[in-house]
Formats: sequence, C-alpha cells, structure tokens
Amino acid sequence: MVSPGSPVDAPWSVPQQILNQLRLGKRHAPRDSPLTLADVMARDDYRDLMRAKVHEGDVAPDFELPVLDGGRVRLADLRGAGPVALVFGSYT
Repeated sequence: MVSPGSPVDAPWSVPQQILNQLRLGKRHAPRDSPLTLADVMARDDYRDLMRAKVHEGDVAPDFELPVLDGGRVRLADLRGAGPVALVFGSYT
C-alpha cells in the first residue's frame, strides 16, 4: 500500500496504482497538461527545493500564514510561547 500524499489520506491499493498508471501513463498528469513530470523535475528551481535550507538546531526563518478565521499568524509572534508544529495536508 502507498499513501497518495497525506498521512490522513486512505492508502492506495495496488489495483488503484495500476489503474492510475493506465489512465495517466508515465506522464503522471492529464494528457492536456502542458508539463510532464520530467519537465518539472528538470527545472533548477524544483531541484533547489530538495536541498535543505534549515538544519536541526537552526533558528527557523520567520514566515506568515493565513488562519481559518481569516486572520494571519507569524512565526515571530509565537517564539517563546512553546513548541510550534506545522501540519500540512488536505482537510476537505
């Protein structure tokens, strides 16, 4: 079993993986997509995403994110308040 992305997503069964491969082929994108996976992976800016910028023990760079109530929160506002956990995934 392989998870399609998020730990909360249901795992893909082997038949689902085969069906997806048959439907999309080696492109991993719809046929009308202007880019293939190879196009994206060949870009310098994509490869740069795979290089770590922050290492264990480094101070995290400040950033700002939207929150569900419509406001925004900055990491700098949370410093000293305790540990901060970021959770990425789909909640739809």
